[in-house]
Amino acid sequence: MVVPSTTPVVRQETPPPSHDGIGIPTVDLSAPGGRGALSRQVARACAQHGFFRAVNHGVAPGPAARLDAAARTFFALAPHNKQRAGPPSPLGYGCRSIGFNGDAGELEYLLLHANPAAVAHRARSIDTDDPSRFSNVVNEYVGAMRQLACEILDLLGEGLGLKDPRSFSRLIADTDSDSLLRINHYPPPCAIHKLDHDSQCRMKNSFRIVAGNGANQSAGARIGFGEHSDPQILSLLRSNDVDGLQVLLNSDGREVWVQVPADPSAFFVNVGDLLQVK
Repeated sequence: MVVPSTTPVVRQETPPPSHDGIGIPTVDLSAPGGRGALSRQVARACAQHGFFRAVNHGVAPGPAARLDAAARTFFALAPHNKQRAGPPSPLGYGCRSIGFNGDAGELEYLLLHANPAAVAHRARSIDTDDPSRFSNVVNEYVGAMRQLACEILDLLGEGLGLKDPRSFSRLIADTDSDSLLRINHYPPPCAIHKLDHDSQCRMKNSFRIVAGNGANQSAGARIGFGEHSDPQILSLLRSNDVDGLQVLLNSDGREVWVQVPADPSAFFVNVGDLLQVK
């Protein structure tokens, strides 16, 4: 159960300088201006945008590269082999059309509870040749993401002036927390996946779009993952070098969908529904 605070923290500060042309702030986590300035920048980005690009984050490229390779291997399997890791309940392998009313999209995915025991259990149906190989890759990546998320939440707590700046990060620091790892695969426009008749999953041509306004898509285009908000505290997003991610930002009093340029070397941080920063 989540109970809203009865004494929200109120901050007053001068407006920040404008960010890049598309309005998405970039936060340099190496803190060139000092930790105090960095914590205020993180809090400001969360409050004003709910989304920012994190660079110089200190995460080595190896864990992400190894997870990418493992994911490509899995999604390249024959449909009946992938179905062994499903159906999603809600964890596991799934492929779906996500609906029609502002939440339409087509993709296939792996959704995993990010603790070693759960990963080991699911790995037996994902990598049948060597389950520990998949488990090791996932646990390595999850560990790096947990450390990065805790650092960002600590910076947020400091920037908000909380009496206990670690109060956010403690929610996810434990390996038995409710953290999840989701790996989405958006097939290229010319790829048609023919799945088993009994899987009740149908994949058609789709563009690599993670979030966007379906009304603005050109005729015949497909949406990978439709318009949505994230329910958790914080999401760390990473993609390959294919554009597609869009975010809804407030520009001059009106909401506009903004294309997020792909950057495999960065992580994009999205504030979830359980965390409101004002």
